[in-house]
Amino acid sequence: MKIDFTNIFSENIGEHGVNRNEIFKKVELIKSVKKRIIDKINDDFYPLTLPDEMLKEVYEINNYASYIREKFDNLVVIGMGGSILGNELLHYSVNGIYSNFVKPKKVYFIDNIDPETNLTLIQTLDLKKTFFNIITKSGSTSETLLNLLLLVDILKKEGLNPKEHFLFTTDPEKGLLRKLSNELEIKTYPIHPKVGGRYSVLSHVGLFSAAFEEINIEKLLLGAKERKEKFLNKEPIENSEMLFALTQYKFFKEKDVNINVIFSYSDGLEYLGKFYEQLLAESIGKKFSRDGKEIYAGITPVVARGPYHQHSTLQLFMEGPYDKLIIFVVPKKFRKDALIYNSLGYLELDFLTGKHYSELLLNEYIATKMALTQNGRPNVSIEIEKIDEENLGRLIYFMELEVLALGELLNINPIDQPSVEIGKRFTHALMGDKNYSEYLKTLEKLENVDKLILD
Repeated sequence: MKIDFTNIFSENIGEHGVNRNEIFKKVELIKSVKKRIIDKINDDFYPLTLPDEMLKEVYEINNYASYIREKFDNLVVIGMGGSILGNELLHYSVNGIYSNFVKPKKVYFIDNIDPETNLTLIQTLDLKKTFFNIITKSGSTSETLLNLLLLVDILKKEGLNPKEHFLFTTDPEKGLLRKLSNELEIKTYPIHPKVGGRYSVLSHVGLFSAAFEEINIEKLLLGAKERKEKFLNKEPIENSEMLFALTQYKFFKEKDVNINVIFSYSDGLEYLGKFYEQLLAESIGKKFSRDGKEIYAGITPVVARGPYHQHSTLQLFMEGPYDKLIIFVVPKKFRKDALIYNSLGYLELDFLTGKHYSELLLNEYIATKMALTQNGRPNVSIEIEKIDEENLGRLIYFMELEVLALGELLNINPIDQPSVEIGKRFTHALMGDKNYSEYLKTLEKLENVDKLILD
């Protein structure tokens, strides 16, 4: 795994870059940030311990996944946000976008509550051969509970016992899902109280579904553990996570760059971008600093996939406002490839002949990077040798660690999500939850305003 910072410097991209010497003058700042992270690693930043902690659980998870795989052909993972994005990342990256067409064991995701989408999926599956993993840390996520109620009703109508078709992944002690698991005798996996959804992919949240589809979760965790050890053992200024966070910080504070584009050149890695989208937005988008000052911090993530977005949004990235940092994520080799022949015989196609299928994609990545650089657009490249469990473990840990470092640089709390919780409370109130009835008064006040509605 290599992170190339070359194209952020002013000597390469001109006035919209940062000064190389200014970056490396920040040794003491980076040193203090690293110390603060290490001091919190067993407390607020507990997710950074997951590679070591979860290696102890690999044997049990694999055994249980094997047992479920013998009984069922389909696994449906149900959750919202961080409770499911990590599962999607591992599935699509390791096994591929169309893996359900070729693998005997299928994995599906219900990550929303659109009735047309979800009912279509459920009506398509043989429920006798389908197992469901319900994931919500709080045990009270309304969308997840709605999907649970729907499934319980459908399973009972099919004469199936929900106990035999469910796994609950939730808080080890609290919440409605924990209560239901005790009453219905449904197996559960715990989500540690200090592991928030967006930092949970390397916990039971992400590992069970990966084990079900025979992703090597031990290698995944060992890749993450390797990044952790590099972070602990290297000098702070040599930590790419620290340098990456400092890059984002300097562009945000000094260059008004408040948009980061995660531009992956792999269909599967697009889901790494979606994972990072939540990680960056929810961790860094904060109104208040740690000392209570209003600062309105935040970097807006944009997910792009090459070459697809070269034909839609690249024009904006090339000639629009200088408010974006482009982050390329690219595998150097693909696990499948083909040699191309000009069987049609047209001379115009000779430039593609004798090339491997992947060559055009990788050359388009290089060309796009060079074009952006020539246009003075800052960009960072993250290259991995290939997409596999070890490299994904490294990437996931890298991203989680650098977002925590960015939070420390901005002096905000990268772990909480206060405004998301307010929206959840309004939803409960609108659905008639008496525990949130006081929020109805606020909703009524917001409704009683002069409206402008046009047809």
